[in-house]
Amino acid sequence: MTRVGIDALTYYLPASAPTLAELEQRGALRGPASTLAGFGFDRARVAESESHVDMAMRAVRALLDETNTSSDEIDLLLYAGALTSSSTMECAPAPAGAVLQMRDLMDFFKYPVSQLQSELDLANASVAGIDQQGCAAIFSGVRLARATLLAEPDVRTVLCVSADRLPHGTPREVVYNLVSDGACAMLVRRGAARNRIVAMHQVTKGAFWDAGSLENEIIAAYFPTARTVIEDTLRKAGVTLNDIRWVIPHNVSLRSWEILLGLIGCPREKLFSANIARVGHTIAADNFINLRDATDAGLLHPGDLLLLFTFGYGLNWSCMVLEH
Repeated sequence: MTRVGIDALTYYLPASAPTLAELEQRGALRGPASTLAGFGFDRARVAESESHVDMAMRAVRALLDETNTSSDEIDLLLYAGALTSSSTMECAPAPAGAVLQMRDLMDFFKYPVSQLQSELDLANASVAGIDQQGCAAIFSGVRLARATLLAEPDVRTVLCVSADRLPHGTPREVVYNLVSDGACAMLVRRGAARNRIVAMHQVTKGAFWDAGSLENEIIAAYFPTARTVIEDTLRKAGVTLNDIRWVIPHNVSLRSWEILLGLIGCPREKLFSANIARVGHTIAADNFINLRDATDAGLLHPGDLLLLFTFGYGLNWSCMVLEH
């Protein structure tokens, strides 16, 4: 079988990292800081002058520089965002720091993926945007990258990018999670030296599309569905949890992971959890920020099997197995 994998990846996080106490003082939390601390959080990353596109461009430039990849090597650019453009636009006159500002109807057609292609001079790349899957959007980007590389011989390198930024003044607490701003970028290629994609799986339960009014129902559905999706992904990969060396998580609270690990029978020691407190939940970029940091920390070795799992509103549960 043709080997397709994530050949390289990096990320961008804003420098501003206010603590829970500072966020509480700003009125950026819905409840007391102590509640979020109990779920394993310590601070969030908050973009100040950077837009979501700025963060995406910084991640991509760092990736191309690190890998000595020229812009004309990129054949396909996939941009995945959890927050759709229409949901982050502010009608004029917009408050200072709005993520986007709509002055007229045509502003709805200003697409981040095309802006990235232009400003990064990716002249050979066709583009596509992926959204409406919440935090799971970038997993679908990787899935589409893999499928395209397997189906189209002339496509050699796919650049997957994800970036999300909350508007200024938006609460940073969402269903017991501390939300950060951030971006990630990765190169997906045939014959990748590491991070071969062994299996991927996604389940969508659209009945929960109105997430704001179904919080209790979503919490009830989250754990049993997550367990099923993880088990089905392992079956697709032909492996068991005993074969998995590391679980590379989303940062949706340490407490939620402790519960889920218990449900699937996975030892706590396999969870790479260091970034939950120090980074927070960056919406769609978590798993790949964590994958890069686990790699840089020397925790991963050739042949290690990694389980990546995430969940996004919509509702979407997504999972993949990688061979490092």
